[in-house]
Amino acid sequence: MFTAGSTIAILVIFAAFTILAAIRKLSDIRFPLDGCVPYLWSFFFVLVVAELGRFEIAIWILAVLCFFALREYMSLIAIRLQDRWGVLGAYLAIPFMVYFIQIDWYGMFIISIPVYAFLAVPFLVTLGGRETEGTVFSIGAIDFGLFLLVYCVGHIGYLARYSTWMAAFLVLAVALGDLVAGLVPVPRPAYWTRAALRFALTAPLTVSLAWAVAPWTGIPPGHSVVLGLLIPALVAVGRRTMRPIEADLGITPGEAKPGSGRILDSLQSFLYAAPVVFHYIRYYLT
Repeated sequence: MFTAGSTIAILVIFAAFTILAAIRKLSDIRFPLDGCVPYLWSFFFVLVVAELGRFEIAIWILAVLCFFALREYMSLIAIRLQDRWGVLGAYLAIPFMVYFIQIDWYGMFIISIPVYAFLAVPFLVTLGGRETEGTVFSIGAIDFGLFLLVYCVGHIGYLARYSTWMAAFLVLAVALGDLVAGLVPVPRPAYWTRAALRFALTAPLTVSLAWAVAPWTGIPPGHSVVLGLLIPALVAVGRRTMRPIEADLGITPGEAKPGSGRILDSLQSFLYAAPVVFHYIRYYLT
């Protein structure tokens, strides 16, 4: 349900992230979610444009963010010069997918990358040269980055088409998960022990958030509870999945520099949460 209150709330949150980003840029002050602030600001900038302007403009801004994320990833993987056609195909898959979000063609959106782009990239890689060693790695690495950093993140844009506040709720709930992970000192036993503790601390916050914004998201109370419990679990899975990948790419979590893994580190918690939450909402609520 769109009201003046919901629009004001989106603007207030965007203003808060703008102030944090300015403080971070102009001073040495550091705070929780420091590394994520630019991307949280970016997501809310997209949502403000969608809320106050046109969704068609907002979704192409998200496409630019996906491009920068994919470009950073491509700069970190050891692909060959002859793979350039495959890399170009991956970049061109971004407008290919985003156009289907813009026109609300769900059927084509859902297969745009997992079918068509995943078939095109291997073919394009083979056009780059005669060297065969490393071909399987190049195809897998390019398709993997395309799937995570374009396709998964694109679900946030499609969710914003349904409701700006549904997308805002997802972004804020994921940010709460990252905040708890960054603030709460946890002992170093098995990963899942730490993850369970963080889930226990985060879930009450995300469930409360889901209930608080329910008048704007339109999500019924029962489903709000389910999503409030589901998102922290998906954040934990996303962080666990990306840790070895970041280590393999030479990224130090929380310390990555812009262009050297900062975007990947910031997006890790969205990579499972965005598609799963989108399809949950689409299946049960739209």
